[in-house]
Amino acid sequence: MQIDQLILGKYRLLEFLNSGGFSSVFRAREEMTNRIVALKALAKTAYPASRMKFLLNEFQAMSKIWGHPNIVSIHTVEPGEDDYVAWIVMEYVEGKSLHELMQEGALVLTDALNIGLDICRGLKAAHVHKIMHRDIKPQNILLTTEKEAKVADFSIARIFGETTEFAETMAGTRRYMAPEQTYGSYDYRADLYSTALILYQAVTGRFPFSGENKEMDKKKAAGEIEEIDRCPEVLRNFLQKALHRQLSERHQSATEMYEELDRIRQDEYVKQASELIDASVNSSNPRLAEALERYRKMFRLSLADAERMNQNLFFQRRQKEENTKREKLLTQVERYYTRAVSHAENRDYPSVLAELHKASRLCIDDQGLSKIVDNLFHTLNTVNIPLSADPTVEEVVSLIQKLPDSESGDLRTWLDHQKLETEAPTDVKLTDTESIDFRTWLDHQKLETEAPAGVKPIQPRVKASGSYRLVIEEASPEYLLDQVHSDIQYPHEEEALRIFQQIQIFEQQGRTRQWLALYNKLGKFYQKQASNFVKKDELELVANCYTRARFAYTVAEKQRLARRNAKKGAVYYTRLARQFELQRSWEEAGKSYILSAYNHGYVNMPTLVEECHRMATVCYFNAAESAHLNNELQTAYDFYMLILAIGEKMSAPTKMVSEAQKLISEIPVVD
Repeated sequence: MQIDQLILGKYRLLEFLNSGGFSSVFRAREEMTNRIVALKALAKTAYPASRMKFLLNEFQAMSKIWGHPNIVSIHTVEPGEDDYVAWIVMEYVEGKSLHELMQEGALVLTDALNIGLDICRGLKAAHVHKIMHRDIKPQNILLTTEKEAKVADFSIARIFGETTEFAETMAGTRRYMAPEQTYGSYDYRADLYSTALILYQAVTGRFPFSGENKEMDKKKAAGEIEEIDRCPEVLRNFLQKALHRQLSERHQSATEMYEELDRIRQDEYVKQASELIDASVNSSNPRLAEALERYRKMFRLSLADAERMNQNLFFQRRQKEENTKREKLLTQVERYYTRAVSHAENRDYPSVLAELHKASRLCIDDQGLSKIVDNLFHTLNTVNIPLSADPTVEEVVSLIQKLPDSESGDLRTWLDHQKLETEAPTDVKLTDTESIDFRTWLDHQKLETEAPAGVKPIQPRVKASGSYRLVIEEASPEYLLDQVHSDIQYPHEEEALRIFQQIQIFEQQGRTRQWLALYNKLGKFYQKQASNFVKKDELELVANCYTRARFAYTVAEKQRLARRNAKKGAVYYTRLARQFELQRSWEEAGKSYILSAYNHGYVNMPTLVEECHRMATVCYFNAAESAHLNNELQTAYDFYMLILAIGEKMSAPTKMVSEAQKLISEIPVVD
């Protein structure tokens, strides 16, 4: 064929691209549409009757996966004339093949990862339709100008039937074959092995097995990967697994290979973004935002994924800064408390108050509150606090601890000769029970030899919350919808309540079809409301509405819609949690992370569930710690119990869970 020749009156040949054993490929223009296409001319001499099945294979394979972004699409097949059996009209890819790109040198890690992920996406689509490519090699990977990879040339693809699972005919390019492909009885995993060979070659500029065909086959079968240390460190474990000599030790599906490459990609993004963020003084710096956006595009991450990882990095940096600041503060506070204890041992109580005053001021940033504290300590320095009219045992004990040793001995002598029930001092009025408790306490103390600091004060106690395994419960969607509609707070909930009340009427009447249809209507209503609140940036209402839509669709047996709304609800609860974190509203942040985890769990995303549970434990621990420092033991105890409950749901409990277990043991509990 000649350049500028018109084929079938439709396609004008513009440029010869390449040729193989069975065909030639041209860049052509479709005259009627002015569309640029690739025209694959199949010679009759290369396709006798015995080879026609391969041609039909390619047509059938490509028709099943037409339109996938990582597979070169066939537009149509035209009947041949003269010396050609057919012309395949295909998508024209404006760019190089991976083979051509690799001739220029080794690829950078990001390009290799992105191309590997694209190949895996294409193979996932093919394998789902029972199509094995069998000839994955750099020449058959075409790249767009943006280096997006597309799998081409399914001419020797194997299409499995309902009962067949293995191919037995040796086919493909021997250099890129899997070991089992050479000997027969192989399956989809051969395509994955070939993909790993391509990636090794792409990042190192060399092939992992040297030698001629037979020598190379032996090295593949033995798993003797040469110079693996030439590969970037982050890819070594991946490639050693992907090129393992034993089939059972390799990736078992294109999805599994894709997920591992995606994890490596995200880890690399986090590593580089972390360095950027740590080097930046201000997280709102426009240059930082621009740099992070460049990295996001370089790694081809979605906005949602990049935002999630960036927020985690910003939070970790804030936590690190806060921890450093807190450690310094605790050191200073401890210094003041040590001095206060020393003054207390010397009964220099004004100095005790002065040191406590300094310690309290360190922990208060608000100027108005600092002034109140200053006035309070000034008052305490000038006032002698009398014993209350009806003192408790704890108050009496506190006073006795302040007595000099000689007076403590006098008190013991006096008690030994008095009847406390009738002859107690007029300013100390104890009940019979308290008198006995008081006397018992004195009998077990050695006031004449021990300083007040050695006497353990009576500790406040908290009420047990029951088994923490029952703190977080998941109810049925019907029950949850009934609960949320029992308290109307917003105008849109009135319409939702009306629909829900009609559902309850139909349910009582046993009209199943009608109430299922109304649950579907309720789901649509909440989904529409969520979209409206998105425009107003009302994160909490958006998250609530998507989650309620999920409940309604679940009951209506609309699982696809339920999953879609659960995913959106999870995303917005996570964003809401981060907003609460910035406001230091730790309890609300923890609740939002738990709700996000609940939605992620519904769509079976265990990694995101684990991450949300991890963040929830951090938030609840901050809330517990604040309560503990303020001596609000019951509140702290309840938060610690909640952390333990979350920890039981995690595959790898965080440090916060072990810390909560430790701190909760220090709180005295009353059954």
